[in-house]
Amino acid sequence: MKKKNFVFVLMLALVGTLLAACVEKESNAESPSINSDKTYEFNLNVAASASSPFVKGVAEPWAKYVEEKSDGRLKVNVYTGAALGSFNTSYADIKGNVYEAGVIIPGLNSDTDLFPLTIADIPFILQSPVVAEKVLTEYYREYLNDISKEVTFIGVNTTDAFQLFGNEPVKKASDLKHKKISDTVLGRIELFKTLGATPVSMTNTELYESLERGIVDYSVYTAVGSFGFKFEEVTNWMTKLDMAVSVNPLFINTGFLNSLPEDLRELFITDIGPRYTQSATELYTAKAEESIAKYEKLAADRNGGVYIPTEEELAEWKAPVKKQLDDWVVEANKRGYDGQAMMDTYVKLLENEGVVVPK
Repeated sequence: MKKKNFVFVLMLALVGTLLAACVEKESNAESPSINSDKTYEFNLNVAASASSPFVKGVAEPWAKYVEEKSDGRLKVNVYTGAALGSFNTSYADIKGNVYEAGVIIPGLNSDTDLFPLTIADIPFILQSPVVAEKVLTEYYREYLNDISKEVTFIGVNTTDAFQLFGNEPVKKASDLKHKKISDTVLGRIELFKTLGATPVSMTNTELYESLERGIVDYSVYTAVGSFGFKFEEVTNWMTKLDMAVSVNPLFINTGFLNSLPEDLRELFITDIGPRYTQSATELYTAKAEESIAKYEKLAADRNGGVYIPTEEELAEWKAPVKKQLDDWVVEANKRGYDGQAMMDTYVKLLENEGVVVPK
């Protein structure tokens, strides 16, 4: 009898040991070991050219920071010139793990869950990277925190404001009638249509040749970013409009993020991610006026320069903006959102930062 009891106890002990081993294995599969010395590589897709201020001042230093901060356990491969995929498909690409991390521009992905962020594409409202980061971070938390299980929001930054480049200055908005203008963001495209211009959509890599060959009359781009595509070689004038900033929320594939050990996931959310958006905001804030001055100096050699519209001239540019704000609310309602509530929140956040919104 004692022998049978001993065997029974021994069997229970063995079963318990096996169950514990299985639980531990499953737990390890769900949450990789913090002490792992494995290197996790991921790809970052950026639209800027390899020689651009953004790549040299943000993307490459960030990749180095990530590697150093993680003690070599994380490695970023930076792909420039949208080499891994156009920004028009970035939402689908990151969800599908075509590449792990990148910016998803709402205005180029307006048919996705990111539509609420297209509110920031309405011209002449958001013109400062610092203000934009504050306003849009709060707005995102309010309306987009749980948009998708496949992608994870890391943070949002914006570029410096967009200007108009061409071989002649544009002194009046009405001078754009029948002119061809390259742009891709719906908010600005609607403005140009209202002003009688013809918007032309093209990739960043096509801009130089299109300006050089006269395929388009003007191109809309930021002062900082324009040097990455050598606008100073193929245009004589920048019309300084400060139309809007480009909204650049950074996302990462959720599957990849969850494959990281717990400490690296925490590092990404609390340190590495915010470092990216902070660096971008600092770059565009610091370099904007410097880039405008640099362009003006180079253009002077070709009898060009930087044209700054008067307040009266700017008023003509801004006249359609109130209708665009109203139209956005209508479109949001059609898509099942409470458009007016979103607009009210957005306006309140803007006014808290001292931005005057047309009413």
